Amino acid sequence: MNQRTSFFLKDLQIRIKKSVPVRSVIHSMERRGRIMIISVWGTERRMEEARHLLRQRHCCIPISELSDFDLSKIDVILLPTHGIQGSKGNYMNKKLLPLPDDFWECLRDDCLIICGQPNAFLNSRPQPKKYYLSDERYLAVNSRLTAQGTLYFVLDQADRILTEMTVDIMGKGHCGIEIGELLRGLGMNVRYIRHAQANKSKNEYTLQDYKQMTPGDFVIICTPVPVLDEDIVKSWNRQVRIIDISGVHKDDERLRSHPFTYIRAGNLPEQFCWKTSGKAIYEFAERVMKE
Repeated sequence: MNQRTSFFLKDLQIRIKKSVPVRSVIHSMERRGRIMIISVWGTERRMEEARHLLRQRHCCIPISELSDFDLSKIDVILLPTHGIQGSKGNYMNKKLLPLPDDFWECLRDDCLIICGQPNAFLNSRPQPKKYYLSDERYLAVNSRLTAQGTLYFVLDQADRILTEMTVDIMGKGHCGIEIGELLRGLGMNVRYIRHAQANKSKNEYTLQDYKQMTPGDFVIICTPVPVLDEDIVKSWNRQVRIIDISGVHKDDERLRSHPFTYIRAGNLPEQFCWKTSGKAIYEFAERVMKE
């Protein structure tokens, strides 16, 4: 019995009832496509959900068991959004991973690495990579989940009925559009603030326009880089609630130093919709594994 079969049988014995013949389960899974050996990393709940769903069809190896496994047998590695860090690819979220010293060298060149976005270490590896944050179908789901999470903070901070309130959304990408549609559907006056081109008939304004405008009750930052400069912020003469869901991975200390409410709301799909988020990652993985 080879290692792939041995590990798979061990995994099945844990997952299925003893009354179900192991061989019948294997045949059932084989009819639905090739069984892959996958290692899913990360402790986020959405990664646990993706792992749970993948285990219905494939063999999933915990990172803690990689030291005792023939690494050349691994078909796929599924990583969280920000992947791994370090010159040796042995850190995740600033924590040392329990990887064998020669882990990356032992992988097959055709082992597929699935991650949210690229980084310097992954770019240095010869293995093929697929990034779910570059996939339109995944982004469509992720932006809806982000909008739902943003709504929580809007409702938490609102002191009047939403139909009497205005929200300024900085940026009009996937998340900005979904957030705007959701809040407009609840009766809020939605304005988009864009870096350059803007269509005022669609309630879009440039940053230069915004300097002359009274800010809304809420300002939601959806841009990948900071866009609010000091001139704009210092001109505000009313209480503003800022919800920052930008791609920046830390608080904007400039905004926190001003006398208005600043909320850094990161990783909203994980916070509020982790099951759906995990399912979206799983579905992306299944699609690219079949390519």
